[in-house]
Amino acid sequence: MKYNNINLALPYVSFLLALILMLFVGSPMIRSLKQLKGAKWAPREDTPDSHLQKAGVPSMGGIGIIGSALAAWFLLIVAYYFYSFFFDNFSRNSFSSRTSYLVSIFLFISIFPVIVFGHTVLGYIDDLSKARSRGGITSKQKLAGQTLLALGFLIVFSLAVAWLEKSGVPIGEATTLSIWWMWPVALTVIIGTSNAVNLTDGIDGLAAGLSVQVAIAFLILGLGTSGYSQVVVVFWMCLGGACLGFLAFNKNPAKVFMGDTGSLALGAALGVGAILTKTVFLLPFIGFIFFVEMFSVIFQVAYFKYTKKKFGEGKRIFRRAPLHHHFELGGWREWRVVGTFWAINAVTSILGLALWKAGVLPKFPW
Repeated sequence: MKYNNINLALPYVSFLLALILMLFVGSPMIRSLKQLKGAKWAPREDTPDSHLQKAGVPSMGGIGIIGSALAAWFLLIVAYYFYSFFFDNFSRNSFSSRTSYLVSIFLFISIFPVIVFGHTVLGYIDDLSKARSRGGITSKQKLAGQTLLALGFLIVFSLAVAWLEKSGVPIGEATTLSIWWMWPVALTVIIGTSNAVNLTDGIDGLAAGLSVQVAIAFLILGLGTSGYSQVVVVFWMCLGGACLGFLAFNKNPAKVFMGDTGSLALGAALGVGAILTKTVFLLPFIGFIFFVEMFSVIFQVAYFKYTKKKFGEGKRIFRRAPLHHHFELGGWREWRVVGTFWAINAVTSILGLALWKAGVLPKFPW
């Protein structure tokens, strides 16, 4: 087996397996969350009146999304490596050399899922705190957690690349952050995308549906590539399949919400995936709605503070932020907002992929 020849069928199988797992665990998960004290969503001060009827809907559904994705990924990778160990070209090598090689590669490709799982834990802590009327962890605490997770990933991944290359293990084309200023940029990308998806998850089905689009975009990007890019494709297809299965329970009217447990993890996966595939400049296209939602909040807060300081009374650009609430308060039904945002993001994704394939968008990191 060669690391850069991952079976072409693996992404599709991973998508289907994660989808089936999510559909299978969805109903039991919802029942368990209903019974778990403090696992239900509660309205906050800035909640639109139309959302008050959702009080009591189980949150933390991201457990199902990330759990199904990780389970599918682990089963497929283990099965693939089991085949490689016994039946691929490595069967000619010694038992110890095969074991050392495959363990090294397995640990290396596990770094991406581990960082996603770390954000799931961070989101779960925040969700549980909110549900138990403790207000959630503070924004500073959440930012500190995101920063530590992102920095830890970048350090471990860079060390792993250097170690495997020094050991002579072929890992294909891997991202390296060889210039000092790439590190703060990479940190900003991971933290920014994590928060962007988190802010988008405020209306039934929106974030999950957009995440399915992201998975498809990574699949298209991965066609004909080698190295770690294919690992990103396989894991994102696991996430995409799980998100599609989650939509069966999260579509309007939602039976469960993904909460920060899912949204922080999906956002981190988007940022990390872009860094590993060197497609950071493609992010504004495939994650267009995520960033529109995030910047609507940033502009709203900045404009309110500016007008309050200058005129003594804060003014708003939007009826309410994030942007989906602006349209809801304008009379749009949830399904209309979601469908419109999905369609816009699909168009920008197609445009971005076309520009990428044409070589217009530069690679980053180098």
